[in-house]
Amino acid sequence: MKFWFFSAQYLPTVGGVERYTDSLAGRLVAKGHSATVVTSMLPGMESETVTDSGIKVYRLPVIPVMSGRFPVLKISSRKSALEKMFDEDRPDFCVIQTRFYTNSLFAARLCRKHKVPCIVIEHGTAHLMRGGITGFLGNIYEHVACRYIHWLCPDFYGVSQACCQWLGHFGITTDKVLYNSIDTAVITDTAASGREKLLAKLPDTKNKKIIAFSSRFIPEKGVEQMIQAFEKIKEKYPDVLLVMAGDGPLWEKINGMNVRDVILTGRLPYDENLALIELGDVFCLPTFSEGFATTVLESAALKTVVLTTPTGGSPQLIVDDNHGLLFPDMHPDSIYAALDKALADEQWRKTAAENAYNNLQRNFTWNITSEKLEKIAIEKNGF
Repeated sequence: MKFWFFSAQYLPTVGGVERYTDSLAGRLVAKGHSATVVTSMLPGMESETVTDSGIKVYRLPVIPVMSGRFPVLKISSRKSALEKMFDEDRPDFCVIQTRFYTNSLFAARLCRKHKVPCIVIEHGTAHLMRGGITGFLGNIYEHVACRYIHWLCPDFYGVSQACCQWLGHFGITTDKVLYNSIDTAVITDTAASGREKLLAKLPDTKNKKIIAFSSRFIPEKGVEQMIQAFEKIKEKYPDVLLVMAGDGPLWEKINGMNVRDVILTGRLPYDENLALIELGDVFCLPTFSEGFATTVLESAALKTVVLTTPTGGSPQLIVDDNHGLLFPDMHPDSIYAALDKALADEQWRKTAAENAYNNLQRNFTWNITSEKLEKIAIEKNGF
């Protein structure tokens, strides 16, 4: 079967949606299908490429609104050529990633026009923008865009149960899930390949406890609250280090704080990022909004205990305190309490990490998710 994925952003841009798209498409190619990803043009990138795993990638010119977080498709000859190719080389099934990007609306219109079966997969649990007139106008746009794409392609899925519940905010009722997933063998091997390169960038970590953090440096990821909690936990555990990987609009502010034993690595290559998670005694993500954080799944795959908020799919992985810790909110005191419990009990950390790993293997692998997508595509095509 020929699968097309429409994703507003894709590798080398690093994020949960990008990893989801690449992993699922790659698994389908490995099973003998063809997979094409239609995404945004990036500076210095070719407009047409094929990845090492055999995924065809087509990039369309965009206007990088919100520093590239919201790429807007341009009217271009490249876009027209892709429409013609879609008509001539008709895919069997299309997967549209998230409900509001212009790339998603373009995809839904193409599928409706050419009668190609499609689904929309939701990856979020909150609006893209919050606060002020910009947030207000952005929210209006999301509602209008969601109404339009739902009319064009009414079949919606979430990467977690929380995403399905969030879709109810837009009047869309669904309980269908295609979970974000992981390949534990790939994750483990990739982390091992990045270990020496990561350690070369860090000070001596011997006899230190490591709190690992990896995310975009944006307000909804709790970056500032993480720092505040660390300053307090440092008083009780003087041998602890906080290693923070990522970049974003808050990076300069956090860097300017010069907090002792906080190490900012910037955005790391994927193998080094996984090596950081594996190095950590705990992985802490005090996030406000997630669909199903890929870094949480990666931490479970690497048997690093997870501390995070009960957002997105995390409660399905961290089902109780024997699998990790879900703290109630992003308040620094809540983060501190979770860190205190985890750092104080090494045996609990090991047991919880093992339990989360086992849950991951039973429910959140790409084999499971890709098989479910294959069945959906077959049913919709009447094969």
